[in-house]
Amino acid sequence: MRKFVQNKLWRDKAPELMENTGSKIHIKELSDTEYKAVLIDKLFEEVAEIKAAAEKEEITEEIADVLEVIDAICKINNINYSDIKNCKQEKFSSRGGFYNRKYVTIAEHKPNSFGEEYCLNQPEKYPEVTN
Repeated sequence: MRKFVQNKLWRDKAPELMENTGSKIHIKELSDTEYKAVLIDKLFEEVAEIKAAAEKEEITEEIADVLEVIDAICKINNINYSDIKNCKQEKFSSRGGFYNRKYVTIAEHKPNSFGEEYCLNQPEKYPEVTN
């Protein structure tokens, strides 16, 4: 048989389903610390698949995968949906959502302001325009 490196989190029933087709699946049980880390990796993987999806059905499936990963992240961190829903509502009430398509290209902040400090603390994310 040909072997292929995976090094990624699979859905719980997927190894058995693949073995039922004749594959040999090698599994490592993860510690809580390892599990938390690979869940974040899995979230990024699934988000990238949303970005690559073109059709509504495919986008729907990938969003379902993202939600499944988020469920697992919540469970391992003992976070319940009501906490998330309350936090989401508080943020929406104070800052709004993402429905008005406000894509910011440049932000200019006064010296010593919250905005300036926020950007200066993350220069790889918010590089300063110097011209």
